[in-house]
Amino acid sequence: QAEVLYLLAKKTDIDVILAGSTLEDWRRVFPYIEPPRNLHIMGRGFGDDLLEKLYRNARVVVIPITFLSISNRLLEALFYGKSTITTIYAKYLHPELIHGKHVYITDNFVEDIVRLLRNEYMLKVLEQGAKEAYARFFSTKHNVEVVRRLINFSKDVTYLTSR
Repeated sequence: QAEVLYLLAKKTDIDVILAGSTLEDWRRVFPYIEPPRNLHIMGRGFGDDLLEKLYRNARVVVIPITFLSISNRLLEALFYGKSTITTIYAKYLHPELIHGKHVYITDNFVEDIVRLLRNEYMLKVLEQGAKEAYARFFSTKHNVEVVRRLINFSKDVTYLTSR
């Protein structure tokens, strides 16, 4: 993620926030590269209030998933209804997500982020799609319904096998 955000900050005048890493992390990974002035490294371990403020003020959330593992940041971005740009791995993890509706999937982050930031209509489509995707596929209400169906199915199977 840091590499994508670095390139975005370096190639544009956009204020870019790197949350979840410290300046020390940066210097360890990129010892010979100074972060651009418009790359704001926020650190980690901040509370829910600051996290909510970061999401609320973000126009685009960048989540370059690089391997098949659960991404809490992806779920957070959907929860907060933010336009989210990610990789094809998100589609493997969550095949129900639709490119251009729930998330924007790309391999060309910098160019596509700039393109999205210039397209208010697409940002609104992605924001609405993020809210819809969270409510439909990931919300507590949805998960409770899935568990309820599993319990009912389990009861039905138990009843059938005990006859």
